[in-house]
Amino acid sequence: MAEQAARYIVRFEQGFPRAAVEALGAELVAAGVLAPGFIPPSAGLLRLEAIVYAKDEQGYDTVVLPDRNLVSRMARVARDGHAKAGDKTTRSAVALMAYCQAMQVMLEPSIAFHELGFVSGNSVAREELSWFRAADRGAALDWVALATGKKDRVILGEAAAQSDHDFEKPILRWRRNYVVALKAAELELTPAVAPIDRALTLLDWMDKDFLLAGPAALFVSMYYGPKAARAGLFKQLRSPDRDAAITGIKNAAWDMTHLSDFVLRVTNAEKERRRYIFASGDLSLVRIASRLFLGPDPADGWPSLEEGLREWWPDKDAQHLAEAVFARFDIKRFNDRSMPIPPPESVDGLIAKGEAFLGAWTAA
Repeated sequence: MAEQAARYIVRFEQGFPRAAVEALGAELVAAGVLAPGFIPPSAGLLRLEAIVYAKDEQGYDTVVLPDRNLVSRMARVARDGHAKAGDKTTRSAVALMAYCQAMQVMLEPSIAFHELGFVSGNSVAREELSWFRAADRGAALDWVALATGKKDRVILGEAAAQSDHDFEKPILRWRRNYVVALKAAELELTPAVAPIDRALTLLDWMDKDFLLAGPAALFVSMYYGPKAARAGLFKQLRSPDRDAAITGIKNAAWDMTHLSDFVLRVTNAEKERRRYIFASGDLSLVRIASRLFLGPDPADGWPSLEEGLREWWPDKDAQHLAEAVFARFDIKRFNDRSMPIPPPESVDGLIAKGEAFLGAWTAA
């Protein structure tokens, strides 16, 4: 069987469920759960020919970075043999696993298990990882049949051997993002401060007193945005239960860490000959991820950062904020001065200070 996209011909093995896999790819793109870390081909991000061409002709592996919610649902299907939960994230998880297995697209969920271990402990994280490995073992036709409704149950075998990795220990990148999240929450709870002033104050603080963390800054830029659909980004922030508020800030720091992991991997992608796609059922997080690589001017079909910020900010504020971001993240400026990295004891102190403020806060 052959198809031609431009001048490139792809042949699939007999019995390959091409129509079903194409439909799953189109569904995932339409659902808005994916953010590519590269300029998508004109044929479409998950167009079958584009995936094969990138691998066979250009030498790039495509790798999807699913967040914890997607990974947990994939593991649950392997454990239970079905996907009865009717929520959209479960649907996306099943469709994504089916597509990736059919197209030999790799799934790399490492941050997801660090987050799970931190929240629920090593035992839970190690068990779920073993079931995720069972899910990702290689049963493309079963996953496609499940995703298309031709099967309502699958048997994917026993759980894989459990890892002995320590997932409970907070990773340094998360700790730094947690400091930023605590500072952002403090500014949000400071009365009579305009949203744009909060955003600019946070940038100044990161620049002068902590460190510049682009993904965290963009996450907070959405949260502060007057036009943004920001529900769920900082959960329970104003709750009377201050422990719940701090838990919400910790969750936001994990979201920031997923984004920073995405940026780090994309930064090294050319050297590794890989193309990375971030995936999440949290559409707000995907929308932030889709703006991580925008520049000061439109390029290659992508908008400028200012244009990307207009979804969340009035035009004048979007322009001001974009200019402030690029003034601080200028490459020449980075080369002209050393950017300090806060030592662990400094991070510990900032966390303690931020948690004390959040714990003591009460609504006026």
